[in-house]
This record gives sequence, C-alpha cells and structure tokens, in this order.
Amino acid sequence: MKKLFRSLSKVQITLIAIVVFLVVVRIFLPAGIKYGINWYMGNKMENYKGHIEDFDLALYRGAYQIQDLKIWEKVKSPKHPLVSIHEIDLSLAWRGIFAGKLLGDLKVDGMKLDLVDSADKKKKQMGADQDWKTVVGKLIPIELESFRLTNSEVHLYNNDFKVPVDVVLDRIMISATNIKNTDKSKELLPSTVEASARLQKSGHVTAGAKVNLLSKVPAFESKMAIDKLDVTKLNDFFKGYGPFTFTSGSFSLYGEVSTRDGRIKGYVKPFFENLDVISSQEKFDSPKRFFFEVGIAMSNLILRNSETKTVATRVDFEGAAKGPDVKTWDAFWGSLRNGFIEALAKKLDNTISIKDVPKKD
Repeated sequence: MKKLFRSLSKVQITLIAIVVFLVVVRIFLPAGIKYGINWYMGNKMENYKGHIEDFDLALYRGAYQIQDLKIWEKVKSPKHPLVSIHEIDLSLAWRGIFAGKLLGDLKVDGMKLDLVDSADKKKKQMGADQDWKTVVGKLIPIELESFRLTNSEVHLYNNDFKVPVDVVLDRIMISATNIKNTDKSKELLPSTVEASARLQKSGHVTAGAKVNLLSKVPAFESKMAIDKLDVTKLNDFFKGYGPFTFTSGSFSLYGEVSTRDGRIKGYVKPFFENLDVISSQEKFDSPKRFFFEVGIAMSNLILRNSETKTVATRVDFEGAAKGPDVKTWDAFWGSLRNGFIEALAKKLDNTISIKDVPKKD
C-alpha cells in the first residue's frame, strides 16, 4: 500500500481524497439531513409534529427526495394526519441558473390533506393554528421556478352527525410554470397555472390562470368550471349542514376572475339541472328540514326553464379584493330571465380579463 501511494503524484492523491470524501458525504449526508428534518418537525413546530421515512440525494441532477412525509397535531392525536405526502422531489432549475438565479423545480406526488370540521374545538383540525410558511421553508429552502402536484386529494370530514360527512376532491393535478419569469416574458401575467380534479368522485373540476407573482400585489386572470356534479353525492353534507337532501340532479359552475392592485372583477354562473328534492317516500326528520326542502322544491319549480330543465343565473362581483360588491339584484333578475325568457348559456362567457379590472387610484 505504501509503495502504491509513493508511486502516485500529489495531484492523483488529491483527486482520490476528493472522490473518497464525496463518497463518504454521499453515504452519510442523507441520514444526517433526515435526522435534522425529523428533529425539527418533532420539536420545533408549535402545534403539530411530523416525520419523514426517508431522504435521498440525486447529485447528478442536483436534486433530493423526501419520502412518506406525515404531519399531525401534537395534542389531539386525530384519526387522520393533517398532511401526508408520498414523495417530494426538489431539483435545481437549470434555466434559472442560466438566468443567474438559484431556483428549483418542485414535484409533489401523492399528497393527502385531511381537514376535520366539528362544533367541538378539540376535534377540529383545519391547520390554521400553525406557521406553515416557516415549515415549508425548512423543507423547500429555495424559491421555485416550477411546481407540479400529482395524484393528490383533499378530504373534509365531520363526525358530529349521525351520518358522517366526507367530502373529497381527488385526482388533483396542478402545474405552475415560469413562476419567476426566467423566460423573460414581457407579458403582464408571465406565469401559467393549470389544474384539474374530481369532486365527490363525480363532477370534473378544471381551472386555468395566468399569474404575476412578482408584483407587490399578486395579479391573476383565471377561468374555472365544475361539470355535472351529481348532487346526490353530497347528500350527507347537505343533510348535516342544511338540513336537506336531493333525490336527483346535477350541478355545474362556470366562472372567470381577474385581479390586480388589490381590486377584483369576475362572475360565477351556477346551473342546477333536472333537480328533484322531495321523493314520494320522503320522511322529514325535523320541521327545519321540511321547510328547507319545500322551499328549494318551490324555487326549482318556479325558476326552472321548461326546455332545458335548468335553474341558473350569473352572479357578478367587483371592487376591493377583500370585500367586493356582489350584484345580488342582477343575479335575481338573471334567474328569472333564465326561467321565463332565455336560457343562460352553459359555458364560459369569456368576458373578463385583467384589462377589465379598474386600476387603483
């Protein structure tokens, strides 16, 4: 061994030492980082604690992966973790580096967010009592150039009622690109966001937006739609929070919203199609439910368009982003127009853009 080292030059020995050092770092660094993350989430979070199963490095592409992240409340020990994620992958965004910025591309796969509503504060789990910006900053220490969320779902539970409520938004896919505008686009809204999901395993949800996150007050121009949600899939929710239920019908929603300089303008168009509230075998378990269902049935009978079998309107809003004025009377007259004069078009109107939002004085 001594003869071998004597035959090597100082440069060769230095290179070997560097390689050995990198190998040692590659072997032990992931375990050290994993320990650090678990220690932080176990000791430094205010009301929650967390744990990851594994941490891995991919040096060849400047990336790391966090596997099986779980976060839950410290005191309540709920049935469901608040957040669980199968894998987080953060890699260097090379186009950002070429633009002179240290940015990352983030991919999150298999996230599940479990929110629990309850009249009992001890059972409630909504995640509002934690500084999540600091937690995310520990896991994702650099600014992002792109973000992609796949195979994810959000649940809203409430076990206060005889029939527990479970509202689920699953098959969530979100993609955001050019967040820091490394493409050097001169557009007012250089970033793009696309999203899709399924509501209550029935209605298809889609949304798209053009965004500017670099302005002092973020600005965006967005469109969204919910297509043919079977309203009976939400009967447990309606019975608990209403109380009322539906025997048949579908719900669709179309909307456009734009905002800039703290001001907002937009509309939503709700559609209830082939709605039926009271069945021939209906049993009302409370006077409140009787009046709710009779009221909904009467409104549906009066306002339903005879040809399309749809109750619909358009609700416009405009003003300060924190509290815009809602044009209630226009919405009321719109429902009458849909029922008696002309059916409202079941589609986006494409009438709202960021240029339509009045600039702040």
